Amino acid sequence: MKKLLSFFLIFYIFSISFAQLDREHWFAPMVDRTGNPNPYQKLYLSTNRTTPFPVTIYNNNVVIGTVTISKNNPQKFDVLRNYIITTLQTDLFTPTTKGLYVKADFPFYANLRFSVLNHAEIITSKGIPSTGKNFYAANAPITVSNGILNFMTSILATEDNTTVTISGYKPAVQFSNGTTGLTNPTMTFILNKGQSYIIDGIGNIAGNFDGFLGAKITADKAVNVTNGNFNGQYSGNVPLSSDILMDQSVPVEQLGTQFALVKGNGSIGTNMEGALVIATQDNTQIFLNNEGLPITTLNTGQYYVVPDSKYQLQGTSHYNLYIRTTKNAYVYQLLAGDALGGSEAATGGFNFIPALSCYLPKQIDEIGLINENFVHSNVNPAGILNIPTKLNLVTERGAVVTVNGAFPPASTGPFDITGLTQWVTYGIPNTTGTITVVSTKAITAGITAGSDAVGYGGFFAGFSTQPVILKSGGDCVPGIVLTVDPIIYETYQWYRNGILIPGATSASYTPTQSGNYTCSVTMGSCAPLVTAVYKVLNCVKLTNVTYNICENKVITPAFTTSTQTPVASTVAIVTAPTLGTATINTTSGVITYTPTNPAVAGTDTFVYTFCGNDLIFTDCETVTVTINIQPVTVTNTTLTSCNINGVGTFNLTTANVTNNTPVTKNYYTSLAAAQNGTTVGEILAPLTYTAPAGTIVYVLVKNPTGCKNIAEITLNLFPLAVITPANFGNQCDENLDGTVNVVLSDITPLILNNPTYFTNVRYYALLADANLGNANTLPNNWSYTVNTTIYIRVESPDGCAPVVQPINFTVGSRLPLITTTLVLDFCDDDLDGIKPVNLSQFISQFTSDPLVSVSYHMTLLDAQNDTAPISGAVNLTGTQTYFIRFEKTGFCPNVATIRINLKIPKKSDILFDKLICPKTTTTLDAGPGFTAYLWSTGATTPSISNLPAGNYWVELTFNGCVYKQFVNVSESVLPVITSIDINGTTVTIGVTGGVPPYEYSLDNNTWQSSNIFYNVQRGNHKIYVRDAQKCAVVEKTFVIINLINTITPNGDGHNDVIDYSSLMSKDNLEFRIFDRYGAELFRGSPSNNFRWDGKMKGRPVSTATYWYFISWTEFGNATTVKYTSWLLVKNRNDSLWDK
Repeated sequence: MKKLLSFFLIFYIFSISFAQLDREHWFAPMVDRTGNPNPYQKLYLSTNRTTPFPVTIYNNNVVIGTVTISKNNPQKFDVLRNYIITTLQTDLFTPTTKGLYVKADFPFYANLRFSVLNHAEIITSKGIPSTGKNFYAANAPITVSNGILNFMTSILATEDNTTVTISGYKPAVQFSNGTTGLTNPTMTFILNKGQSYIIDGIGNIAGNFDGFLGAKITADKAVNVTNGNFNGQYSGNVPLSSDILMDQSVPVEQLGTQFALVKGNGSIGTNMEGALVIATQDNTQIFLNNEGLPITTLNTGQYYVVPDSKYQLQGTSHYNLYIRTTKNAYVYQLLAGDALGGSEAATGGFNFIPALSCYLPKQIDEIGLINENFVHSNVNPAGILNIPTKLNLVTERGAVVTVNGAFPPASTGPFDITGLTQWVTYGIPNTTGTITVVSTKAITAGITAGSDAVGYGGFFAGFSTQPVILKSGGDCVPGIVLTVDPIIYETYQWYRNGILIPGATSASYTPTQSGNYTCSVTMGSCAPLVTAVYKVLNCVKLTNVTYNICENKVITPAFTTSTQTPVASTVAIVTAPTLGTATINTTSGVITYTPTNPAVAGTDTFVYTFCGNDLIFTDCETVTVTINIQPVTVTNTTLTSCNINGVGTFNLTTANVTNNTPVTKNYYTSLAAAQNGTTVGEILAPLTYTAPAGTIVYVLVKNPTGCKNIAEITLNLFPLAVITPANFGNQCDENLDGTVNVVLSDITPLILNNPTYFTNVRYYALLADANLGNANTLPNNWSYTVNTTIYIRVESPDGCAPVVQPINFTVGSRLPLITTTLVLDFCDDDLDGIKPVNLSQFISQFTSDPLVSVSYHMTLLDAQNDTAPISGAVNLTGTQTYFIRFEKTGFCPNVATIRINLKIPKKSDILFDKLICPKTTTTLDAGPGFTAYLWSTGATTPSISNLPAGNYWVELTFNGCVYKQFVNVSESVLPVITSIDINGTTVTIGVTGGVPPYEYSLDNNTWQSSNIFYNVQRGNHKIYVRDAQKCAVVEKTFVIINLINTITPNGDGHNDVIDYSSLMSKDNLEFRIFDRYGAELFRGSPSNNFRWDGKMKGRPVSTATYWYFISWTEFGNATTVKYTSWLLVKNRNDSLWDK
């Protein structure tokens, strides 16, 4: 039986294992040479699994999207063009990050559908078998020179540091990067996982027509390859028609020798239908249909195009082609997507053809939205999504076939294949939607699709399956379940270690012991296939143990169920303890647990593992150890009793020295006696033990485990209340009302040694009441007027006897002052009604003692009660009385009074600032009513005269106060004529400065308040202006010029221009002309002599009325003269004028 299994393994190694229904898919990128607009790229994803699962899409190892699919729920994913297609030369012949990787936990179908204007294609992923190390490049041979055609091949790496070498192309090849097959007969590059490399040659070079076809691609790690033309034309010299011809390749080890093709939608004789065969080994013979002789023999890398004449008619319009090679070869179908509308040559398709095998699946479940591929075309400029699609099926003869549960119409097949009796084909047109194909025998499925200028084809399924063992339920015995995937085979036989397992003949098997498992499967007449070995191990045995310890614990690992012997070197701590350490003896494997603090009770856990001595199927066990550390934990404590003559009586059993239970306790007078644990030194009457303060008793505590510990009991006496009346001195009459107010609770901490401990304190007027402790207590807020004796009673919080003692209260003396009343006067020297005064400056008039502290108050009551203090810095607003409280340690406080009178001075009501004419003098008069005068000039009279402009002051004495008053004498500024604005015969004068209002006179005539003069005659004039001070008159001359209001620029020498060149001698001359909308037509300048001929940019302006202004300043004068007027232009060349 072992020999038979070995044969199966050999067969497995060399068998074909294509599978489009897979867990991983790759799509290498492409270069687009068409330059057409309207690009679209979509991934179509579908599965036969009813339970939804996510599919993740990556670019350059980075997630770019996730979709969830399930049966009857296919999904589409829009792919950014930059991820999969480029038009940039800089992306070629260099590693890039373009390309897609699609992954899920369960098998699914994946295909890429893409288009540009008038062109579309589909790339069907072959899954994991599409990756390998040896390929031969394929593209449709180019039959017409055209710059939008090319050949291209791209390589996508699946691992880092992948070295790829390309060779075997012809010397005449000229790559788009400028190199040739002659200068660069090989090319080598290195790619990391997710990186890609695109090779390309333009189709307008004869050496590129087939020069790269059959080139060898070798990699040291698995890669994925896409090849073809973007675009291509293979039917002849057809320069105006092309299409995308592209598909995914597979490595040479996945090829076969028998191929069945169903013709596309092209017509026989157009060269649009055929097949491309590429040899991978020398002396490869090619046979077609039932022909007895090979049509050709190829060597490695050579190709042959099968003409459309070799298709065999079956039925009325169905054609088949059978190709057989003597060695494994690539076969790509060339087809037309649409023969209607005269654009057949523009609808080319290019798809890889898988070899026939009886291990093809019996169902293709499912292909989503099979007829979709959005594309814009000349006929459909808005775009079309649903492309007419024909479903092509190849199945074994006699198979019962259904599509979506229905039998195909008889007109669609089955059709014979000439030269191949065991296989038949179907051609089902107008297939739409999501498709599930089921057959009772092996079957493969592909499509032919096309519309207008678009054509493509591809096989969604049709690749032989290879059984693989998958696990579920667990990872080991018991619990693991092994299942062969896919579950499509007719017979199953399971083996353990190469030995047949009786009765294990279903798709799933549940192992009961460890071992190497395989499964042999068969289908029809095909030779058996055997899965790869799946190694099953026993699960790690999980056990739990518990130990109760006082100190260390030694543990020897041992299996609980396995017969294997533990290996010391395999013993390992999986989870370390937290309350101790677990140390392994590397020689014996023995574990010693040592608690970090054995005196502290607690529960610790740790986990260790070990394995047996079987080197192949090693048993292991993991043990969770629970350690209960159970020492006797004790706490030293204290017992306290009432102090009776320095001795107390104690119940030792009330001392809580441990929380452990159950325990026994014995009491001893010494530590040595407790350590010996004998009756010597033992206290036999622990309930009434008498001892002085500070005595220590020792307790021996034991638990049932045998652990023991010793605790100390310290014997103390409760405190006695100690009253010290001497600590209490005289009491002050704080508010100076003749009565001393006392808060008795404030007295307690002064005379009682531990007031926070003795909180039950009461005061009595009579000793008898104090001794009785009755309710005749004094109130807490108590007062007295003469020296008095009262009694304090202090209760023990511990139930011990109270303490009673007398307390004497006396009245203290006030702090002596020099005087208790002070009266002061202050002047409001700035007449603001406020005089700042600092009261602290008067303290020395009350006391010279530097140790006295003071506070200031607004009322006597506040000062007496020491409330509402104010700042010593006060603002007087009238006569005010303040009260000062004086305090000093050892004296009772005292209060003094300050009365401050605020006197008000007076200022002159007739003394104001004066404005005088330039270079004149004036008199300042303060007026009568003051007792003294002092001017800044030194004068002492009420008034001073002959004063020029300047700043002066006078000090005025009144009511015993002096007020300093300031006055300013300033010279008036003459007005300035700033502008003379002339509008026709109206003149407007602009003035600034001086003291308004102004008066105006024209030519020294009558003065007027208006600055406007009307009907001013032409000629020279003079304007006069004076201000309200009338200190002086200012004047300016001006001229009324002749304002031109009409020109007729007809070239007759009369009134052809408006000319103000005579004013060019003026300063700041400005001459501007505007239309009625405010647009400037002309600006005078020295270059045009301030003359305008009625033209703008050399063309006469229209006859109309315009307006203009002229302004200037006279030489040496800042006054601006401005004229504004209108101008009628009568232009006889204007059509409006003619009307």
